[in-house]
Amino acid sequence: MGRLTEIYVAVKDKDYVLEKIHGLCDKYHNKSVPDYKQQRALFRNYCHDTLVVFNDCFETSMLGMIRLIRKVESFQRQDRINIEIAALEISNLMIELNSLVVSMVAIKDLPSCKHLIGLSAEDIIEKSKDLVKNGIVKAGIAAVLLGSKINNVVNIENIRNYYQSNLEELKNEIQIKAKPISPIEQFLIDKFNAEIGYCNTALLKAGIGITKELIDLVNIGKKHIEKYEKSSLIGNGNLVLSQI
Repeated sequence: MGRLTEIYVAVKDKDYVLEKIHGLCDKYHNKSVPDYKQQRALFRNYCHDTLVVFNDCFETSMLGMIRLIRKVESFQRQDRINIEIAALEISNLMIELNSLVVSMVAIKDLPSCKHLIGLSAEDIIEKSKDLVKNGIVKAGIAAVLLGSKINNVVNIENIRNYYQSNLEELKNEIQIKAKPISPIEQFLIDKFNAEIGYCNTALLKAGIGITKELIDLVNIGKKHIEKYEKSSLIGNGNLVLSQI
């Protein structure tokens, strides 16, 4: 299937998800039976248990997980199939999914500029230095947008770029999926938009790059923030997000 590049959301904590993946891999690793009929039955059980892990541990309304489920279901339905090759493909998929889960971050632990917007300009600049220390958002900036004082708020820019990239990826996945937006997808859109709004507000309050464009973005961000902070999912600490 190739590298898992879509956005995935785990609905259980990482340790639980990793335990389920490891348990599945251990259960079927090097397990064999003597004839094709029994091999086919064993492989169908493998597919079934894989789908159970998907449905138990992940948000299944999003494009990436929809693709994984369809792949395993197609294996499960086929009457004549090269079981060895198909089982290896599922095993490789689970190995890659394991790596993806290891790098996941609880949504409540994602970096945010929300705490900056109530500070003075000087404190915003000082506190912004700590925004990327946890390694979730990589240091560095794609383009100088705000002029010569950009280094003072580069971490705010990194946070904004992080959420902008996630937002663009999610919207692209929703378009490819060609199905109604699910509640979790809408929550993530609201989350990403609100975080971008916090960043723009912090930049404006820091007094760097005060332009009409930034002021307009802050005004738009206020609406996004208000919508997000009313979300019924905002307090769900179990949601864990993959890193694109």
